[in-house]
Parts: sequence; structure tokens; C-alpha cells
Amino acid sequence: MFQDDLFTILSEEISENSADFTIRLNRSHPIYSGHFPEDAITPGVCLVQIGVDLFSHASGHEFQLVKAKNVKFLQLIRPDEHPEICFHLTWAAPEENIHAVKVLVDADTTTFIKMSLQLGLK
Repeated sequence: MFQDDLFTILSEEISENSADFTIRLNRSHPIYSGHFPEDAITPGVCLVQIGVDLFSHASGHEFQLVKAKNVKFLQLIRPDEHPEICFHLTWAAPEENIHAVKVLVDADTTTFIKMSLQLGLK
């Protein structure tokens, strides 16, 4: 949904039950003109969707959010300060066609978000 629009993938390492992505946020995306023009902050809902998009990319299938659990926003992501961020995803075998995906978002020594998502095929 947001790939090649709000963000681009710079690097990826995908294995059977995990994936690591480095992405670049697109500071000129229209979302930042409303959130907020002079102090751009990446909206939390967009970061959740990026996690879904990256899992879809890693799996080769299109997924959608079924439930977000334990979403902890620890630091704001300002694209002017951190244009490149890393998403670390881990998952186990699906239960009843629902994939439980843990996502950690960081850059350098700063952890921005920790979240547990439940995703289903679209």
C-alpha cells in the first residue's frame, strides 16, 4: 500500500521466519504536509501499515491487519532526523490462517516501536 510511495526498501534480508528491512521514508509524501508541515512526524497508523506491507513483501502474498496487540510507540519518527529506519519482523507458523508477526522498528541505537500484529490474507 505505501511501498514506493511513503517509503522505499533500501535493503532486505528474508529468511524462513524473519525479515530485516532498511527503508527510506519519503519526506515529500503528502501525509507529512498534514502531520506536521514544520515538524514532520510519521503517523503511527502508517508505521503499522508499513509493517503489514513489509510482511506481505517478505511472504509474497498480500496481507491485511486483523488485530494489533501490544503496540508501543517509544519514540517519534521524524523523517528529517531519521530518513532511514529498520524494520525487524519475526513470525511463527500461522494458526487458523492468522500470522502472528512481531515488529521492532529502530535506527542506530534508538528503538521507535515494538508491536505484535495479527495478519490475515487479503
